[in-house]
Amino acid sequence: MGLADYFWHGLLRRPYSLSKVIDIGNGDETLVLVHGLASKSEIWLPLVEVLNKNRYRIICYDLLGFGMSPKPESSSYSTKEHAKSIYHALRKDIGKDQKITLAGHSMGCIVSAYLAYNYEGLVEKIVLYQPPLLLSEMEKRSFHRKLYAYVAKKPPLFLNYIKFVNKLFKNRLENLQTATNNWTPIEKSIHNTILTQETVFELKHLLIPTHIIYGRMDFVVSKLDAKKLAEINKNIKLHYVYEMHDITKRSAKYLKALLEEL
Repeated sequence: MGLADYFWHGLLRRPYSLSKVIDIGNGDETLVLVHGLASKSEIWLPLVEVLNKNRYRIICYDLLGFGMSPKPESSSYSTKEHAKSIYHALRKDIGKDQKITLAGHSMGCIVSAYLAYNYEGLVEKIVLYQPPLLLSEMEKRSFHRKLYAYVAKKPPLFLNYIKFVNKLFKNRLENLQTATNNWTPIEKSIHNTILTQETVFELKHLLIPTHIIYGRMDFVVSKLDAKKLAEINKNIKLHYVYEMHDITKRSAKYLKALLEEL
């Protein structure tokens, strides 16, 4: 870290400026799309292509450490840090009083829920597509918790799996990052965002319309906690689509229809 970085981002804890990849549409409703782990903004293109640009202004930033955004080695890549960077980017782009509709995919759901819960008045409604929900850190027996912790220690395993699935399904995961020099943001995000999340608690207490969508063929995330949440918080609606852990043209049509109903 250079001296300027140390002073500005280290001592003053100012957030890094994110790369804004998508900013399209002239509608009155601002829709912010948050991508997931090891991904980038382009994963949302199937949805962006079919959305009504006269209804929405659609914005998507590459998360800190991913895509074209900065990848500082000193960053913790925590949920708070990811969310804070998005919040400050939004305030520059849309001002302080504009409310948004927020949609997250995978790890982006954790960041989105944090934004909705901790930045009061920012989010009007939220859509969470394939969120990797985990119970509190005290729950050590969760299969998915053990899986994420194991993967975080095995860069070659994770990266080779992405390459294999990408080849098998004809580049369906082409927007996932597989370069080894991207591993620090991936590893830290697994530990400091996915494994230390408070998302279940946050979703229990959200007072805004909340839609959770899971792929029936998605084995990357656990679906059990979402069922419990929908019973506890009546603001939560649970949906299923026949998809894996990605955003396809088919799932984009479903998401478009859902967003237009909100």
